[in-house]
Amino acid sequence: MKSRGMYETPGGTILLAAHRGIESITLDRGAAHLKDELMPRYAEIIYNGFWFSPEREMLQAAIDQSQEFVTGTVRLKLYKGSVHVIGRESPYSLYDQELVTFEEGAVAYDHRDAEGFIKLNALRLRTLGQRKRRMAK
Repeated sequence: MKSRGMYETPGGTILLAAHRGIESITLDRGAAHLKDELMPRYAEIIYNGFWFSPEREMLQAAIDQSQEFVTGTVRLKLYKGSVHVIGRESPYSLYDQELVTFEEGAVAYDHRDAEGFIKLNALRLRTLGQRKRRMAK
């Protein structure tokens, strides 16, 4: 039996914001996107009462793996019913000042590294442009 009710969890909202804040610096983009895709299915399985199902256990294993390095400290600002992450740090942060700097250095960003990436991503746009030019003739 299901009930129609209102569920408010301010503590859960705060914890989720903090957790997402740490995930944003400890998960790479691919892992974060996959986890975001899996979570609605995971929630649906639990909501429908299938806690002990094999599919929930499979998803749990993937989620547990994604959380291996998700730890750290988050600073939040709570104001008039809203929550904002204002700072975060983790010993497993993927952010590397040496890598992102535009200054000279051993691991500094080299603009030439982006050339192939830009050409590859623009390939479909060039192909579409060629097709339009052919159709216009």
